[in-house]
This record gives sequence, C-alpha cells and structure tokens, in this order.
Amino acid sequence: MLLASVALTSVVGGTAIWWQFTTAIAAAKARVARGSTVIDTPCGLIEYQAAGEGPVLLAVHGSGVGFDQGMAFAAPLVAQGIRVVALSRFGYLRTPMPADGSAEAQADAFVCLMDALDIDQAAVMGGSAGALSALQMALRHPDRVS
Repeated sequence: MLLASVALTSVVGGTAIWWQFTTAIAAAKARVARGSTVIDTPCGLIEYQAAGEGPVLLAVHGSGVGFDQGMAFAAPLVAQGIRVVALSRFGYLRTPMPADGSAEAQADAFVCLMDALDIDQAAVMGGSAGALSALQMALRHPDRVS
C-alpha cells in the first residue's frame, strides 16, 4: 500500500510540475514574441527588435535567450540618443539555425540584417556567447562597425 501511495504521489506531483513548466514556457514564448519582427534577408530569417533614434548599436545576446536579453542590456541607451537593434542569434527564439551556424556566418548575417534595415554602420556589443560573433563582425566587416 505504501508503494502505491508513493507511486501515485509521484505521478500527481510530476504531472503538476510538467503542467507548470509547459505553462511557464508558453507564457515566456508569448512575451518575447511581442515587439519583435522576423525579417527575411539573403542570410535567412532573422528576428530583431529596434528602439530609439540616432547612432546604431547592434546588441548581440548570450546563451539561453534571444533579442530580449540584448534589448534588456542596451535599452537604457535609448534615452541617451542611441538606436538599439537587438537580434536573436542563429537557433534562438524565431531565428532558425542554418546549416552553417558558425560565428563567422552569424557575423555575415548581422551585415545582412543591417542591409535589410538600411544601416550603414553600427557599434556592436556582444555579451557572453554573443561576443564571438560580435568579434567576428568587427574582424570580417570592419567598414560596417563604428
């Protein structure tokens, strides 16, 4: 009887945890889908959010998140006269993972996004895992980095 009680408690508890997890994930996906745009570029689909006017800062997020982290880090700069463009890197949120998901290919995709948004130059800020592709952008496209 004790074993059956433990099994039933485990099933009920596991179901409750699963339901809470799926509900939280759905709410998080809905939250980050608001305010962003997915644009088709020669490098593929790229999700981004832009705010502000003035010189452009391309905000590149780290692991586990998307454009929302880049915007959270850089949003205070909007009040300082900076146009912040935060994007979701390959495989994050609504930016799909291409066959070549390297930092070099990601840097080229940043330029594709800039071209699609008619941006000639931008400062680039990469946090954590986003630093590699931000660095590659500076190395591969120095004329596009201010």
